[in-house]
Amino acid sequence: MDATQKYLFNMLCEIDDICKKYDIEYFIDFGTTLGTIRHEGFIPWDDDIDINMTEANYYKWVEACKKELDGKKRVYSDGRLDRDFPGIFGRYVDAECIRFSSNFAFWRPICGQCIDVFYMMELPGDPVKKQEMIDLYFAYDEYANSSYRHFRYKSKAQMDLYNKFRRWEKFVGKERVLRHLEKKIFNQHYDDCDTYLSCSARKYGPVSYAPKYFYDEVYYADFEDRKFPISAKYAELLNYYYGDDWNIMPKDQKHHSKMSHTGISCADYVSDYMRLLDEKELKKERQKAKHIMVEEGYKVGVHLHNVYGKLSKLVKLKLDKKLKAMGIDDINTLIDETDKAKLDKLEEIFKDYYEKQLQFSVRYWECLLDIGDDYFYAAIFNMLYNRNDFTAASKIMKLYDISGKPKPERLTALWQLVLDSREIKAAMVYKEYDKAEKLIAAAVEKYPCSKEIELYNLEIKTVKQDPSAQTLAEKLIAKYPDNDRIDKAFGDIAYLKGDKETAEKYYAKVKKETADGMILLDIKKKGA
Repeated sequence: MDATQKYLFNMLCEIDDICKKYDIEYFIDFGTTLGTIRHEGFIPWDDDIDINMTEANYYKWVEACKKELDGKKRVYSDGRLDRDFPGIFGRYVDAECIRFSSNFAFWRPICGQCIDVFYMMELPGDPVKKQEMIDLYFAYDEYANSSYRHFRYKSKAQMDLYNKFRRWEKFVGKERVLRHLEKKIFNQHYDDCDTYLSCSARKYGPVSYAPKYFYDEVYYADFEDRKFPISAKYAELLNYYYGDDWNIMPKDQKHHSKMSHTGISCADYVSDYMRLLDEKELKKERQKAKHIMVEEGYKVGVHLHNVYGKLSKLVKLKLDKKLKAMGIDDINTLIDETDKAKLDKLEEIFKDYYEKQLQFSVRYWECLLDIGDDYFYAAIFNMLYNRNDFTAASKIMKLYDISGKPKPERLTALWQLVLDSREIKAAMVYKEYDKAEKLIAAAVEKYPCSKEIELYNLEIKTVKQDPSAQTLAEKLIAKYPDNDRIDKAFGDIAYLKGDKETAEKYYAKVKKETADGMILLDIKKKGA
């Protein structure tokens, strides 16, 4: 841990002690869970900790903070406890220091180093009522705080609600509008609840809602040599939030804004600069700027959806042109997972399409390039059987579902490969090897040419010390040269045989070539 991480870790221990004292169930969550499983601690380049709890536990937490915290040393607040706080989620703050960031200058009086505290609200099981509550929360979230947050992503229904709240405000004032909405949104219980909505700090992308069963059980995991609670379904949870390749460390490592801190107290820092400002005017101008940004952001979103509708036609024309230049009459003639030449042609045909579809449109705007069912199926087929990129394929297929188009049967079959792969991965991560072995055997028969399934087959044979593992590894390395998972298997086979010297050679190679955090963690645990 670096100095900031050590500081945050000590604050997390304080939270853990309070929760234990008052019997409050919580989870370390989001990127902190990712770090816990992939690194058994902080993501190395991260300087942030997130925790999450059910709404009932959250109210217990708020009351515990009132009893336990010395306001000169520690402060806890959220958008309901402090209307000046720019978020619905909460923050546990060290008031004896200042956390420096371009976004923190006016977050008074709690601008010290902090840990984000989220809480999970129940959503009704009925799809229509669920969407109504999501829309209401999105609009309330944007209306309640003075910072620009999610509106690049919001629907017309959410924007209409936001504008409705602003109109109400002119007659009754913002505080009365907020209180009315909060009675409708918070502390609600639904007998058919199957989903939690977590009050999220995300500026872009969808709000954090996830299946309720993810949080039915707690698992205590190692985080920097201390046990902390996480979701017992952490493999499924990480896949849900971060995609099928959550174990892979990104090439472009994403940082939060620099959040180093110093020993000046929040009170001293705030009083020093606020004497130079007109606070009332500042808030007024900030709110005005925020409304302008929301409106402009929404207009950009609408415009981009229109642009993508027109761009779809251009992309499809280019695909037609490529096919014609290759002398191919029907894209379906290239659908053959056993023919490398055909797969290479698919890659050449669709590489430009992938670049356009996987730009910002996936995360920020949910814009689908409608290229027709045949092209769409071929593009996803190539991603799964040639590129072996399950995460990107999943993102594009999600857009297909959001578009409301009925999913053809053969596309459903491709999606089943993704689902089967996820189930295998979860069983392997949980070390449920007997279950994984059965799942993999069925998948090998069902998807004999899937690279992902072939690699899982090698991994389970290695773990089970199957005598055929060595032969299978040699066969696969000839088929997929310089593959980190195969080289790791060679190392593991040698390690399990007691040949530490050979194992070390393979592990040294893997450590140079892999970005798989789970592989690196396993090698580290073996002392290599």
